[in-house]
Amino acid sequence: MSSSRLPKFLKPDDDSFSSERDAAPSDDHVTSFVFNAHHSLSLAAQRERLPIRQYRDQILYCLENYQTLVLVGETGSGKSTQVPQTVAVVA
Repeated sequence: MSSSRLPKFLKPDDDSFSSERDAAPSDDHVTSFVFNAHHSLSLAAQRERLPIRQYRDQILYCLENYQTLVLVGETGSGKSTQVPQTVAVVA
């Protein structure tokens, strides 16, 4: 492997490393509100609309029959909020 293809790793004491790491976030990435288009729906109705809901039975089946289950889904699909609640209710 040629040296031009090797990744460049920064030393922790390198000035460019600390300046990138410690840089303050810019204001253009911060919002002052969270938009929920379904705020008029009840919480239960909002949960039913999450993409993970349609896989509830398959997830429970896999948890009963396999030692390991890896869930992959987009941000906001309900993986970390709805699956633990479903498992807690069934258990």
